[in-house]
Amino acid sequence: MGDYHWNDTPDNLIISNTIMSKRNPYIGGLNQQATSIVTQTDQNCYEGETGCFSVYGFELSETKVGAEIFVAQYKPGFDNAYISWISNDAVAWTMLSGGLEPDAAVQISARPVPQEPMYIIVNLGMSRSFGTVDLAHIPFPVHMRLDYIRVYQPSNAINVGCNPKKFPTTKYIRDHIQAYTNPNLTTWVDDYRKPWPKNSLIDQC
Repeated sequence: MGDYHWNDTPDNLIISNTIMSKRNPYIGGLNQQATSIVTQTDQNCYEGETGCFSVYGFELSETKVGAEIFVAQYKPGFDNAYISWISNDAVAWTMLSGGLEPDAAVQISARPVPQEPMYIIVNLGMSRSFGTVDLAHIPFPVHMRLDYIRVYQPSNAINVGCNPKKFPTTKYIRDHIQAYTNPNLTTWVDDYRKPWPKNSLIDQC
């Protein structure tokens, strides 16, 4: 399967519908180890078809796994953490944190299901890196229409913003405000004239 293959055993990978979702043959390379599943979307919900809306997400849904009910919600961290992806209002697949345990083949330690603040990016992007782009038959201009975007969190664990206590960012940005506000500074060393941040792997700091 290749040196970059993640630990996608049945204990760490749950594909809810193996007809609609398949393992992505791309498993990564020198710069990344990819945990990826390819899922069939509702083809009617594209411009030029019925124009319906489809539900996508990764938060609070339920689907049956065998005789059990699996709660598909995002739980970050190392222990018993997981993330589920939803396509067409149903859980497509779930990755459990065991799939990100230490990997001696690529000399990498355990990785968490991301705990840092994240953005939700929604766009109509195309790339030949992800598959064939049939430009000859796409009726430009095309549009991506959104009905709503909602974020749900447990009432006892509300965490909204880019400066949480465990991952503070405000002071760092304030200390380097020019780098974040001057659009002419596009590189850290050559334009901003600051040394490249060190890390313990290369610099032994």
